[in-house]
Amino acid sequence: MKYCVKCGKEVIDEEYILDYGYCIDCFIRYKSIFKKKPVLKITICPRCGSWRLGDEWLKPVELKEIIRRTFLHTYKHYVHDFISVIDLSIVGEPVRIYKNRYRVKIELTILFNESTPRSVYDEIEYVLEKRVCPRCIAFTSKSHKAFIQVRSEEGRLSNRQIEVVKRVLEESSIAPEIIEVSSNKYGLDIKVLTLTTAKKIVLQLVKLTGAKVVESFKPTKYDSRSGSWRGVFTLSVRIPSIKIGDLVEYRGRPGIVREKHGGGIRVEMLDNNECIDIDYESYWRGVLKKQRSAVYSSKYRVIAYDNSTLYLLDEETGEMREYPRTNPSISNGDIVYIISVKNKDYIVKI
Repeated sequence: MKYCVKCGKEVIDEEYILDYGYCIDCFIRYKSIFKKKPVLKITICPRCGSWRLGDEWLKPVELKEIIRRTFLHTYKHYVHDFISVIDLSIVGEPVRIYKNRYRVKIELTILFNESTPRSVYDEIEYVLEKRVCPRCIAFTSKSHKAFIQVRSEEGRLSNRQIEVVKRVLEESSIAPEIIEVSSNKYGLDIKVLTLTTAKKIVLQLVKLTGAKVVESFKPTKYDSRSGSWRGVFTLSVRIPSIKIGDLVEYRGRPGIVREKHGGGIRVEMLDNNECIDIDYESYWRGVLKKQRSAVYSSKYRVIAYDNSTLYLLDEETGEMREYPRTNPSISNGDIVYIISVKNKDYIVKI
């Protein structure tokens, strides 16, 4: 047990400030929690309202929140070592002292000796600096770290493919990083502020479309400080032309594309009607490829069947046709094609 040299009160170790011989209450009343008066540096972009914390520019928030987070980030420079700051609240409005320097009242929630909590009222000052952030500079100059080219195997993007790209670019974490989007007869060109965001866009497009990506780097300036080149990364995104309903060949076997999803392509094999999932990498390596030699017959409706035979009707010409019942899932009323691949016929339900 110890005694406060100021009020004489007997105090436990956790409430005794060893360096001063004070109890916590007397220390708060007669001393200061600050070893030096805080003068924060607040930097805000006048164009977009983003603000700087250390070396990082953050999204706009209210000035009081900027003050709070800046102080919590730097408070160890100002308070005594035996004090930990848990939180800070702004009390009232900031008062201008002169030019760009302000004073504001605060309430601090702190811990003494890592165990005893207290609320303390005090004042801090801050200097407000207006500086255009790198993002706004980049937008003004159209400077960018990454360039995405989105193309299709078919030679031009379909309206659906363009909509997929636009939805990705409109995501809240991506849209602020887009410098410029331009279109031409081949596809879309996208200038992106950072390589990190560009790779995020590309990853989404690969997931949604099965696209193939080729990355390259074009140096523009040598940075002697870091000993490396600065430049622009180009990410070439090529969207596959394969579609639902396409006839394909997989490892020498004919099939028809039934579904496309994030994981790949679902193909119904025509020789046994089994559905299998095939990844897009197999498509780009040529293991799965479009069938170029297939020939479609007329469209037929199934009007009857027995254990071994389907009875088909061409509703346009009235032609009747019989076909072996090799696919048990086909039944009355179904619309089918008969497809000839390498001189062999297969029946396919639409």
